[in-house]
Amino acid sequence: MDFKVIGIAAALGSAASWAIGAILFKRLGEQISPLGLTLAKGTLSAILLAVIFVLTPYEEVERQSLLLLILSGLLGISVGDTFFFAALQDLGAHALVVLSTLGEVFTILLAVIFLGERHNLTTWIGIIFVISGIAVVLQAKLTEEQQRSSLRGIILGLLSVLCMSVSIIIAKEALASISAIQATFIRMVSGTLGIFFLGITTQQLGGWMVPLRDVKLVGHLLLSVGFITFGGFWLSLVSIKYVDVSIANTLNTTDPIFVLLLAAIFLHEKITLKAVIGTILTMVGIILLIKVNIVA
Repeated sequence: MDFKVIGIAAALGSAASWAIGAILFKRLGEQISPLGLTLAKGTLSAILLAVIFVLTPYEEVERQSLLLLILSGLLGISVGDTFFFAALQDLGAHALVVLSTLGEVFTILLAVIFLGERHNLTTWIGIIFVISGIAVVLQAKLTEEQQRSSLRGIILGLLSVLCMSVSIIIAKEALASISAIQATFIRMVSGTLGIFFLGITTQQLGGWMVPLRDVKLVGHLLLSVGFITFGGFWLSLVSIKYVDVSIANTLNTTDPIFVLLLAAIFLHEKITLKAVIGTILTMVGIILLIKVNIVA
């Protein structure tokens, strides 16, 4: 099978997984603090990945690749995930995922600057459509009562996607000489350890873990982690390993299509006409980006 097809399929699978994860983690975030949720998610993810890791062929990791993946994990998971879970409590799942689409635009720009990826006029037109769609959806979510909290959520969301975008660029450099499952494991362990040491330093570790005494809650967390670890993190690395970062992350922005339906069904979030229009604009931009990159 063509590796490019594998990369594209992995990117779409990752998008669907992140959409499901956004729904599941929104409910978990109501009971666990953002830092505690990041630590718990990372710990369970590392355990699940370790099981897979020992069952797959081992590849020696170059020192430079190891350092890049550790840095990527600290930035994308320790910092980025924490901002993400904090923002999730101030924004609806759909608005947050569409905001995350802006992160894909950040990633494309960073790929152009640091990875030497080049794009034509149609690509930039697609980016304009994506940004316009994001603006429409966010405006639709900002009611007068929500403006203060939503502004905080938007800032946290922007910080989250910026951290994740930079971490993806860093990870891309390391993936040339390592398997996606090994890379996911290294990133997850380093990111989780970063949060763990923060908890020890601030003496908040015990408080973060109190909600996890609930067995039912842990079961819900394990299900959520499964989607995020193998669907979100691993498939996203598979995608950027086999196709350009620009293509992989653009396809990841199909999240809003999944979230639009899931948020209405499971979170009972009202889907306004503006949100639908914004999503359509975003998807038109995504289609343009996909078309031009695949043809190229």
